[in-house]
Amino acid sequence: MHTATRIATLSALFLVACSHAEEPVSPEPATPVSADVSYRGELILHGDPALLGAASASISIVAAGGDAPVLARTWDLGDPAWRVGAGEMRLYFAIDARDAWPGRTTAMQDRMDLVARFDPDGNPATDEPGVVQRRVSVARAARDLHVELTLGGPVASTELPSDG
Repeated sequence: MHTATRIATLSALFLVACSHAEEPVSPEPATPVSADVSYRGELILHGDPALLGAASASISIVAAGGDAPVLARTWDLGDPAWRVGAGEMRLYFAIDARDAWPGRTTAMQDRMDLVARFDPDGNPATDEPGVVQRRVSVARAARDLHVELTLGGPVASTELPSDG
């Protein structure tokens, strides 16, 4: 009986040890963006909406002077969230911890840079003629942002001076 109890105990310990080893392990550390940090505002694209095709627009929050996004979101111009008017498109946006890049370890600072980008081919990872970009310095968790991009002409890449 003593041997049977010992075997049962060892079997139970073995099963417990194996079950923990099979749990999935996240390959990337959690992003240190708290749930209360969000950036909100309006993005306005000036240009003929009929000529925009499969384009997209994106908003990224990066460390001041940095390039790697901490938060980022892209919208296709066909998304119903856009309001189309004469010669412009408007989008109210909000980006927050749900838009955090996995594994990013940059902490949110008091001042961050917002990068608004129009991409004519819809792929924000490529630079081609027609890309328009604007970078502005914004306060942490700013909720009254107003960003405008003027589209048109073959532009390889444009970065306007920082506001603020």
